[in-house]
Amino acid sequence: MSAPLERINPSILTRIVALVAASLLLALAAMMLVAFRGPPPHARPMLLGEAAQLLRGAGASDAPGSAWSVTRYRSDRAPQPEPEQEIDGQAGAQIARLIGVPAADIRLLREKPPAPMRAMARADQRQMLHRAFVLAQRDGQGWRVIQAWQGANLRWYAITLSLMAGIFVLLLLPAYWVARRITQPIRQLAEGAATERPEQAQPLPLNGPPEVRAVGAAYNHMRARIADYLNERTAMLVAIAHDLRTPMTRLSFRLEQLPDGPRAKAQADVEEMRAMVTTLLDFMRQGSEPMARVRVDLSAIVETLADDLADMGQDVAVVRSARAVALGDAGALRRCIGNLVENAVRYGGSARIAIDVKGGRATILVEDDGPGVAEAAIDRLCEPFYRGEASRNRETGGVGLGLSIARTIADSHGGRLSFANRAEGGLRVSLILPLVG
Repeated sequence: MSAPLERINPSILTRIVALVAASLLLALAAMMLVAFRGPPPHARPMLLGEAAQLLRGAGASDAPGSAWSVTRYRSDRAPQPEPEQEIDGQAGAQIARLIGVPAADIRLLREKPPAPMRAMARADQRQMLHRAFVLAQRDGQGWRVIQAWQGANLRWYAITLSLMAGIFVLLLLPAYWVARRITQPIRQLAEGAATERPEQAQPLPLNGPPEVRAVGAAYNHMRARIADYLNERTAMLVAIAHDLRTPMTRLSFRLEQLPDGPRAKAQADVEEMRAMVTTLLDFMRQGSEPMARVRVDLSAIVETLADDLADMGQDVAVVRSARAVALGDAGALRRCIGNLVENAVRYGGSARIAIDVKGGRATILVEDDGPGVAEAAIDRLCEPFYRGEASRNRETGGVGLGLSIARTIADSHGGRLSFANRAEGGLRVSLILPLVG
């Protein structure tokens, strides 16, 4: 039973067409529902007796139906009919009899009925007043005029608008749900493609429309090929670096047979090569080995690191410190901060470290008094094997991997690494890491 259901997986185009068709059908049904309610009903006509009561002094609220509005005013002359009005003497005479005054003292102006319906309308209007009329009574001071008209049936409009709004919401909710279901696989694909390290991301689930599943399969294949390529490259470079250690060890042993002067220089070269190999191994292994996630005291790491470098004769000091606890790998974080400090000492001669905590994040600042870096080169400082300082003598040394390793560690801990030249000279490195409570 499940196999046929699994094969029923329409394309995105089919789903969109079906969604639009369903929305149009529901909208049409809603329009028909509103249309079947008919036109807005008019308020009940006013009887001649009720109009006579208005002349006797009844208030506007006494008019029949809430849709009737009444205005009173006085005039020196009898009201004259407008082009769309006519004088109804017969109905005026009936109102005069009801209130007990001569027919000449009453004037009734009402709207002209349409020509085809004039005969039928006259028979109906003998006892009722429709839509709008003007009724006047003459007294000793002039004419008392009453103007009355029927307004819109607000209740009918309120019910109709509420019904249409309800239908709109009922149409919108399922349409949103269907559209979200259609686009969910696309969002998953976009999130997977935006991963910083796609080779470490989980394979995308192959579900959704056929087009999305095809793209997802292609993405998974690409991710697997990238991972295989990186693993092969890493294994090759690690093997090469590891194999270099053996001849360097033999070379160091044979250098012991040299005189003191040449031996010291040769030993320094060998130690520099060994440091390069060690750095290269650290760089290749970074990100490929799982990290232990524990609570790490960043301030303790910074202070211990500064003390160790100071004991070695380096100009390193902690100028400001605040307690900051992050979740991550203690060894990796020490390597990250250590690379930043050693880079400052190597190129700037000194390092000043400060820790600030704000908004659940710790900012570790490492500043030096060196020449700084050209603005065009700041964005390249974390590129592997790039060195902002052109010389490669023993005083500055290195292979340009320290900052790359630091950035990789920062990214793996949800942090960010940035660089900026100080106005007073030197370089400022900012390491921002999230904290735990």
